[in-house]
Amino acid sequence: MSAKMLFLIGALAFWLPEIFLYAWTKQALNGKLVTFLLPSGFMLTYFLLSVLRPKRTPKPSAAVFMVMGAVFLGTLAMTIGATIRGAGFWAHPGTTLLGVLLGTVIPIYAFIAATYDGSLYALIFVSILMPLIHLLFERRNWIIPPKKARVEAMSGG
Repeated sequence: MSAKMLFLIGALAFWLPEIFLYAWTKQALNGKLVTFLLPSGFMLTYFLLSVLRPKRTPKPSAAVFMVMGAVFLGTLAMTIGATIRGAGFWAHPGTTLLGVLLGTVIPIYAFIAATYDGSLYALIFVSILMPLIHLLFERRNWIIPPKKARVEAMSGG
């Protein structure tokens, strides 16, 4: 599974439950529910991926790339949730799009938006826990892709 796929799976695993709840209730969610639900779904997805992925081949770190997806695509996910509730892209589409693009490039805006969204504790929890999980369980998996051995292929050895 590629790093890009893990990035997308991480964002979906973390933010999709909140988006579904917004679509269902169309109102603000209970902060305790969000704080428990988002990391739980994220961790369940991570553990399922850990079981299903091959063990012996070098691969991208699921923990790191999944949490990067949750953080970097967080402003987009929260904007989708706000749009479902009647704000977001409905209220000011141009400035909202600018904010989403800025939030995608500068990840601190995901934490700022999560403060207003009610999901800050969940995002902080996952952002601290996943690098630790990488250190404990995925040390052999890479964060920065290893270079291909092109020199050996060119020299014929």
